[in-house]
Amino acid sequence: MRLLDRYILKEMAAAFLLGLMVFTFVLLTNRILRLVELIVNKGVGILTVLQLFLYVLPFSLVVTIPMSVLLATLATFMRMNTDGEMLALRGAGQSLLRLTRPALFFGLGATVLTMIVSIWILPLSNQAFKNLVFEMTRRQVAVALQEGIFNNAFEGLTLYVEHLDPKTSEMEGVFLVDSRNPAEQRVIVAQNGRFTSDPKQLRMGLTLREGSIQLSGPEHPGRYRLLTFQDYALTLDAGRSLSPDPTQRPLGEQELPLGELRKRAEELRAQGQNYHPLIVEFHKKLAIPFSCALFVVVGIPLASRIKRGGRGLSLAISVGFALGYYILIVAGEGLGSRGTVPEALAMWLPNFLIAASGCLLLLRAEAYPATLLQAWRIAQVPRPGLPGD
Repeated sequence: MRLLDRYILKEMAAAFLLGLMVFTFVLLTNRILRLVELIVNKGVGILTVLQLFLYVLPFSLVVTIPMSVLLATLATFMRMNTDGEMLALRGAGQSLLRLTRPALFFGLGATVLTMIVSIWILPLSNQAFKNLVFEMTRRQVAVALQEGIFNNAFEGLTLYVEHLDPKTSEMEGVFLVDSRNPAEQRVIVAQNGRFTSDPKQLRMGLTLREGSIQLSGPEHPGRYRLLTFQDYALTLDAGRSLSPDPTQRPLGEQELPLGELRKRAEELRAQGQNYHPLIVEFHKKLAIPFSCALFVVVGIPLASRIKRGGRGLSLAISVGFALGYYILIVAGEGLGSRGTVPEALAMWLPNFLIAASGCLLLLRAEAYPATLLQAWRIAQVPRPGLPGD
């Protein structure tokens, strides 16, 4: 690798790391505050909160890595252009296409990294996030309940427990009022019970043993039916119980690997259901990583046209350009999910637009400062002294 290539790559790497930290911090600021709230208000351990942060980090990196590549490209080549290095290198015979080579190599590396995060790491991290949140919920419910007091941990349920073991979630002397169904109120008395959880189905459960149920309705006030049971299972909406937990977000097709997306889309198509969102997500996982290399193609000629500006200007242009790109992605996602336009076109069209714009700017910039280069070369030619000098 030539000295010029190492010089450009080194400067781009420094700007990329700085931009990645800034963009990721800004994007995760709200989540960070909510995680701190878990420590202060919910009593969640610091290690558990750090785990949650690591699990939500890949979701942000898919967005911030392309933005950081664009920032690194603009910051590096704008500085070189401002300091006259671009003009000097081009005057020495180095074309803009030649200067693009190390930056494009950097962009392709970022593309591979983003693709690894999007296709493989993101589904695993979201599954781990989901399991950890459910385990937190199970422990939180057990800890939140107090013996000898009527508890309202779940909406529509009033629970009274004589004795509770927080470690095993085992309860003794259970009294439960279930008013979730307005047409039928249930009063349940059981000798013991236990909380259970099912992360795959996004459900929590309450298993009661050796008890009775009194059922009453508004149409016959004062009358009720009495049922006895050996085992009785209630299904609880864990998603609702987690609503105070701000780290919870709905999980969907974005957590599935590529093969599972294709498989599920074929199943839905065979059943006559809407399969378009799955195909859109399939192409989205591939299209966004390739934007890293395309941002390099459009960033270099754009930076070569700006004669004044620092990293602040680079940051502003990066945010504006990336914002426009992701607006197109979101718009295409909506159109593709409804089947209005083909799924592949909806996700790849923003990339095609960037590629076309970048190639056009690059070709125009290749011959852009020809007169300046000629003037610079003429200025380097020693002039003979004039009479009287």
